[in-house]
Amino acid sequence: MANAEVVPIVRCRLDGPEGRPLTLRYVPLVEFELWRHLMRTRHHRQVTIEEVSVWVPEEAGLRERGYSAEDLEPVLRLHLEFSGPHGVPLPVERFLPAETYPEARTALLAHFAGRALRCPPTTTAGYVIPASVRAPEKTVA
Repeated sequence: MANAEVVPIVRCRLDGPEGRPLTLRYVPLVEFELWRHLMRTRHHRQVTIEEVSVWVPEEAGLRERGYSAEDLEPVLRLHLEFSGPHGVPLPVERFLPAETYPEARTALLAHFAGRALRCPPTTTAGYVIPASVRAPEKTVA
């Protein structure tokens, strides 16, 4: 699975406001510490790390490689691009659980209301493969 589209990702829970349950988040590892710092200092919310894994785009061969449906967590990648200062493109990429995607997408887009999109948002289906799931062994014929 040496693919340029494989994204190391942190599966974590973000505490909610008073009385609200923890929410599941998938944050790219490269930006996780900055995101966690922002959640703690600006929003006064706590983050609990569950696992560092990888996200892979959906491809027909995953199940043929020996991964079972229970091994794969459906997570969609949403890519947006806005015009920033002086017309500089500002890309935004978020990973959202498939089961809450419609609500999460609506909430995310609300954060950017009034900003000019450079292109329509794109969604890529994919899966998080937990680190606890080992890659299936290749059989030699």
